[in-house]
Amino acid sequence: MTPAPPSFLDVPTLLERSVPKPRPAWVWYGMIAFAVVVLTATGAAGQNPQLKLVVRFFGGLAMLGLVVAMAWFTSHVVKQQRKEQQRVEAIEELVQLRRWDQAAAMLDSMLAKPALTMGARLQALVYLASVLARYHRFGDAIAVQNYLLEHAEFDAGTAHGLKLMRTMAMLHEDQLVDADRALGDLRRELPESAGLALIEIYRDVKTGHPAEAIEIFHARAPALRAQLGHRIADAYALVARAHDLLDQNTEAAAAFEKATLLSPVEELCRRYPEVAAIREKYPAAVAPSEAA
Repeated sequence: MTPAPPSFLDVPTLLERSVPKPRPAWVWYGMIAFAVVVLTATGAAGQNPQLKLVVRFFGGLAMLGLVVAMAWFTSHVVKQQRKEQQRVEAIEELVQLRRWDQAAAMLDSMLAKPALTMGARLQALVYLASVLARYHRFGDAIAVQNYLLEHAEFDAGTAHGLKLMRTMAMLHEDQLVDADRALGDLRRELPESAGLALIEIYRDVKTGHPAEAIEIFHARAPALRAQLGHRIADAYALVARAHDLLDQNTEAAAAFEKATLLSPVEELCRRYPEVAAIREKYPAAVAPSEAA
């Protein structure tokens, strides 16, 4: 019976299949074979001086062929690696443009077979975690992030970003104990992180502590504005929900207007289901009309 094909973006399968395979040592095999042929021919020529010129000719021809073959193989490998890197860059562009379906399809195709380089594979896995979170497959996103943090070494900024993404996914999955432990580690690692503050605001809104969420927002507002850019819309949206939970409707409306001025309502509600509860309660910012 033919086994059923794996499901789309099947994380365990992609993690297993995308591991780079060791390359066959064709160059070493060729050099060994060449050495054997040369030694054999040299021995034969020593017994028959008339064969010396023939041996030299074919030995030089074989050496030339080996050099050409090595150059071709190296060029071929470099071209394949360049194509793989270009594919990763295309996936990155699709993620930035929020073309999630196309990015997911490319990731599924790329990671379904062994990568040529570990660097390209790790980059693709980082984008895979983002795509999985976009589809609200937070459990799968956590699995990919755990794999990356356990099996690869990243620079401090990238590792911190992965930990932030994982902690946010834990909150979405209601893994509150694990999320609280991860937040503690992040505070010790980089206490001034705006991403950490955003996660803490979301945690307090999610767990019914709106006053604490508002307090964190006002205490960390400068860092949030400086580090998050337009993504501070997330913080405004969550604070709007916090004010709403406290029946502070005027403050909630003001925060919601600021949030929707920076980000579409649909995107905010997609990221945070808690914000959907106030979508119809408070007016969104009016988009400016285009200049004629």
